[in-house]
Amino acid sequence: MNISSTGLWQLLQNMNRNEKLFFKKKSAEAGHSKTPLYLKLFNAIAAQKKYNESILLEKLAPFITKKNLAFQKHYLHRQVCDCLIEYNNRDNVEQEIYRNIQLIRINQKKGLRNEALVLWEKTITRARKVELFSMIQLLKKEFEKMILFSSARVRYDDLHTLFRSNIMTYDEYAEMISLRDLYTEILMLKRKAHFDFDDDLKIEISQLLQKLDLRKQGLQSRSFWYRHYSRMCHATLYYLSHATDSSLALIQDAVKDWWEHHHFIQTDTAHYIELLYMVNYAGIMHGSFEYVEFVFNHPTNDRISDETQKAHFEAVKYLALNKVYNKTARYGEVAKLVENMKVKYIKWEPLLNAELNRSLCFSLGIACFVLDHYTESLQFIKRGITYFKDGTRQEQFIFAHLFLLLILYNMNNTKLFDAQYKSTYTYFYKKTRARGSTGQRKTYFFERTLMHCLNETFYLSSWKEKRKLFQQAVDELDLNRDSEVQQQTLNIFNFHGWLLSQVQRISYKEYVQKKYFKETNEKVSLVSF
Repeated sequence: MNISSTGLWQLLQNMNRNEKLFFKKKSAEAGHSKTPLYLKLFNAIAAQKKYNESILLEKLAPFITKKNLAFQKHYLHRQVCDCLIEYNNRDNVEQEIYRNIQLIRINQKKGLRNEALVLWEKTITRARKVELFSMIQLLKKEFEKMILFSSARVRYDDLHTLFRSNIMTYDEYAEMISLRDLYTEILMLKRKAHFDFDDDLKIEISQLLQKLDLRKQGLQSRSFWYRHYSRMCHATLYYLSHATDSSLALIQDAVKDWWEHHHFIQTDTAHYIELLYMVNYAGIMHGSFEYVEFVFNHPTNDRISDETQKAHFEAVKYLALNKVYNKTARYGEVAKLVENMKVKYIKWEPLLNAELNRSLCFSLGIACFVLDHYTESLQFIKRGITYFKDGTRQEQFIFAHLFLLLILYNMNNTKLFDAQYKSTYTYFYKKTRARGSTGQRKTYFFERTLMHCLNETFYLSSWKEKRKLFQQAVDELDLNRDSEVQQQTLNIFNFHGWLLSQVQRISYKEYVQKKYFKETNEKVSLVSF
């Protein structure tokens, strides 16, 4: 395996304290009388804040030279990778089952057939419980070998019954595999739908839904994974079609299923966190704020033990609760959440991908803005737009450029506002669409509306003139309400609501409180009636 000059350094920098201790312990157990050269190289590279090959050669001379450095790095990389695999698979059920399969083979070769049979029975029962279908096929192959090479007097009737006790037919298994492939395609569609939700994408989603409507048998299957993929395929497409009633009902069934089979949370955490993403998206779009809060605060989530997955869960939880508290005008809870998050985020940042880091920065920026902490809001938005660029979620960058202008508008600093207006103008009017493309970036109607409204009202002193321009901007956004890109941007922050707060001459916080209490009272009145 080839490794780049900085690849090994990056790997060592990303190892946590326990992993490094485990590696050193394994090296010590090898029984070396002196510290091995690869361990000296490990310590030297791990201590560097920035990879510097010349310093390494100077420090480890004469044992390591330019001629043998590549070999030593390669050897160290292999040792570290083997160690990390062992450390991170200590409680991995898949590794445990595969290890048992290897032991079954060894027992067979050594003539210890009774031991092989006992272990086979125990292992296939375990594999069926956690639905490791690929491992079950390997175990069935081992059972065939036992029959082929054992004495004719040995009876296998009971074990053969266990052999045939499948939780679903092979046709259902094939259908589940097809659904799993389809789910991957749907996840890719969901990423595309974050921006430019055009007619072609709508048609593609509609066609997939029509296909899936004929494939609902998996919802009632005995197999956990067949049920999971069936629900998630349908729920995600319903969400993308804005059919949140249908989407949320399936998501609620899926959450209940995961909680009833909570051992999967530890073995397949990534799938569970994706489900929680959907609780966040569909639950908030549906207005089921109490349910979203209930799910993210449920004690079953404590079963997430992996450090990286725990960081992802906590990040998604913060995004969901921040949106719930803001939409329900619970600004005391928002303030507590922000203070807690500012402490924890430093620890999580290295473990999260660029998109999630950016979403967290923007969410913190919005919360600080609503709490009138404009300087902190500016810092978080700037950080999100500057440090975490991965070419995805273009609607987030639209939001960020508009929101930076809004923050500086509220800070009432003419010099900073002018500079940001020029920057925002350049982004919307002069930035090319994408790397390698020609022509200017497409500018959307609502972008021009918001940018020009903020720029024109910033310099006005007459309240009547300001109010007129704010109302004009509100009317223009209302006329353009069917724009998918506008909807997605306003889902991140309610610019429309902020404009209305200016028309009513109240703070944005007061506007949200009045709107929420009015909607709540109307719901109560309807229920009473």
